Amino acid sequence: MAKDEADLFVDSLVDAPLKDDRALMEFPFFSIQKQPRMEPLIYDDGRTQIRIEPGPKGLATIWDKDVLLYIISVINDRIERDMPVEKTVRFAAHDLLRVTGRGTGKRSYELLLDALHRLRSTNIVTSIESASERERRGFGWIETWRVVERKLGSGRMVMAAIEITLNDWMFRALVKDRRVLTINPHYFELESGLGRRLYEIGRKHLGNQNEWKISLEKLANKIGTSRELRFFKRDLLKVINSGEIPDYLISIEVGGRGSRPNVVFQHKNSDDNDSR
Repeated sequence: MAKDEADLFVDSLVDAPLKDDRALMEFPFFSIQKQPRMEPLIYDDGRTQIRIEPGPKGLATIWDKDVLLYIISVINDRIERDMPVEKTVRFAAHDLLRVTGRGTGKRSYELLLDALHRLRSTNIVTSIESASERERRGFGWIETWRVVERKLGSGRMVMAAIEITLNDWMFRALVKDRRVLTINPHYFELESGLGRRLYEIGRKHLGNQNEWKISLEKLANKIGTSRELRFFKRDLLKVINSGEIPDYLISIEVGGRGSRPNVVFQHKNSDDNDSR
């Protein structure tokens, strides 16, 4: 193994818990559709403003976010073990693919490369504070990325290692705010973008409560869907009926005439209500 390749590796996440950033779970930062979304994603609830602008390959998707989840988990693990941390993270490509359940075939590496392109080219402008600082410039999810390839005995080149530099906004949030939550590894088994987004919202908001409610319209905004409300409700029912969301039960509560339906999140098991 070449020296510059060996220098890229850090500890793997064999036993470390997987983490997500609370702000990334709270707001719709990623496209939930698999086909390229070329129109901006805009969110404004009167307090928080977010505008996500696509790059040449479209908006970064919720599946691309797996890369960030891996990096967040690596940095958090190093913090908890009192190890030095920096914005630039180096890791084995195979380990990321294994941890996030992506498979390790040729196509998986190609899709990972596409994810890096979208994470770098997507532009984010937000009013959300990070370590008491408000970001006023646009930034990408990652500042830079570098891939080291290795030649196999067959002569084929494979992605061996990756070096990624996070943006300042996320790095400050992880190191200073420590705004992370543990997520269920089964999250990566969710095939639908809506299902992944619903899990994130449940994990962020339910906490130690027995249940948490949100109106259907507000949930659609928080999801970041571009679907009409009636079609969003149909999509939501499909995911609810599948029972695929780990840890949480989701239902639609319909009130009296003229009232708006609420979506209700509950824990599947009483032992699941750990807000850490």
